[in-house]
Amino acid sequence: MEPNIKKLEETWTADGKKLGLAQRLFHRENEIRPELQLYATYLGIEDYDFGQAFFVPADYIAARDDDGGLKLTVNYDEVMKRTWFRMPDFIAFGQSRKEELAS
Repeated sequence: MEPNIKKLEETWTADGKKLGLAQRLFHRENEIRPELQLYATYLGIEDYDFGQAFFVPADYIAARDDDGGLKLTVNYDEVMKRTWFRMPDFIAFGQSRKEELAS
């Protein structure tokens, strides 16, 4: 589903909590191993209400909801448990290809 994501689309967890607005995609350029939680592509999300950023693997984007926002396959507690509020090392160390989303 990732090629159809638009910049500033609202992103919601499976239990209906708004994470924020989609900003960009980050593509891993080395060692992709989902079984080790090393996913190929992450969606960068900004929460302007609380100043929080999230980096959610694109594998967890389910679909668009009825209002046109993005819906994840995981709930908010799972996002926090997996620490997707922390920037992955491959992004922090410049080992990714950044793709800006179209408006």
